[in-house]
Amino acid sequence: MKKLKIIFAGTSYFSEKHLSALIKYKYNIKAVITQPDRPSGRGQKIIFSPVKKTAIKENIPILQPLKLDDEKFQKIILNFSAEIMIVVSYGQIIPEKMLSMFPKGCINVHASLLPRWRGASPIQSSILFGDKKTGISIIRMNNKIDAGNIIMLKECKISSQETSATLSLKLIKIGIETLLKSLYQINNNIWIETKQDEKHATFSKKILKSDALLNWNKDADFLERLIRAFNPWPICYFIMDQLPIKVWKARVIENTIYNHITGKIISIDKSGIQITTKNKILNVEKIQMPGKNISNIQEIILSKKHNFKLGKILS
Repeated sequence: MKKLKIIFAGTSYFSEKHLSALIKYKYNIKAVITQPDRPSGRGQKIIFSPVKKTAIKENIPILQPLKLDDEKFQKIILNFSAEIMIVVSYGQIIPEKMLSMFPKGCINVHASLLPRWRGASPIQSSILFGDKKTGISIIRMNNKIDAGNIIMLKECKISSQETSATLSLKLIKIGIETLLKSLYQINNNIWIETKQDEKHATFSKKILKSDALLNWNKDADFLERLIRAFNPWPICYFIMDQLPIKVWKARVIENTIYNHITGKIISIDKSGIQITTKNKILNVEKIQMPGKNISNIQEIILSKKHNFKLGKILS
């Protein structure tokens, strides 16, 4: 059977893996829409999105509009005569007019079991709130955020050590598999759509770098989940001697201290730096000093090039 003609909208690494799978399976990608190039890092160099890099390599037309409701841009999209648009981690809301442009509509690959964790950070939210499972939802897009009818769902377990980095890799594999199955059903007119139950809808917010500052007045369990949720970005940190110190790994120790000051270093040994929180102790095991590589606490203690001291209060 003839493969569908597709417009693909996406930006991130997660998105690019889905685009590459469609290319591998010989889908007819008429064009990609990706976010405009933006400066990144200390040198503020212009960095192409992963999706753009792959599109260049494969000679696929690239569109990077500032706004999707621009009429000239929408005419360009129509001229590609695509049958369906696939949206994966693109980063902008698709206007209603665009949703009605394609004979087979617009579908979205979303990294949660909708209606749980609609919005910008479903992977991080599922870890942060201690969910035991998540998954991929393929939905028919409508004019509300992640609220369209579900075409297909696939579950994925979340381990107790899961980071957003490891969970993303699991979900990419599931997402590709589920997207290909959904496209087969859509192409053969055999798909079934199910409405989402609005009563169970939850929302995940856009993550800011400022959200990554560890607040010692929170429970250690929450902070440990936050550290995993914000790995690989934006990476949790605390302030010591006016310097930001990134935390890559930690674990929770049951609290035997009462009426304590939060944020206080109560132990430093090869297993970690133990810091008091509102409830229980956070044992910080892997950190990154400014301008340095990620290190285990054991390496830092042996080097003796550190300012960690018992009784020190961290902010």
